[in-house]
Amino acid sequence: MGLLTSLLNIFRSSQGSTSETSPAAEEEYKGFIIIARPAAEGSQYRVNGLIRKREDQGVREHIFIRADVLPTQELCTQETFRKAKLMIDQQGDNIFH
Repeated sequence: MGLLTSLLNIFRSSQGSTSETSPAAEEEYKGFIIIARPAAEGSQYRVNGLIRKREDQGVREHIFIRADVLPTQELCTQETFRKAKLMIDQQGDNIFH
């Protein structure tokens, strides 16, 4: 029973970490959609988001998580947008490769 309980606890804790991700905020930039999802870590928020682009072949996505942590959800959302725009400017469509 100990092993089963341990496995269940691991599964439960991974579900809990998903609920700590703040509601998404979206912004469009140069044909890309940036979705900021600040992840709560204690009393701070980690830069976390995705870059999405709709194309004829479907939707392409790039998920990114950064080491940056900020004291408020609002500051973290702003920093997520800033970092995503920088990635788009530097890599363009190559971000999906």
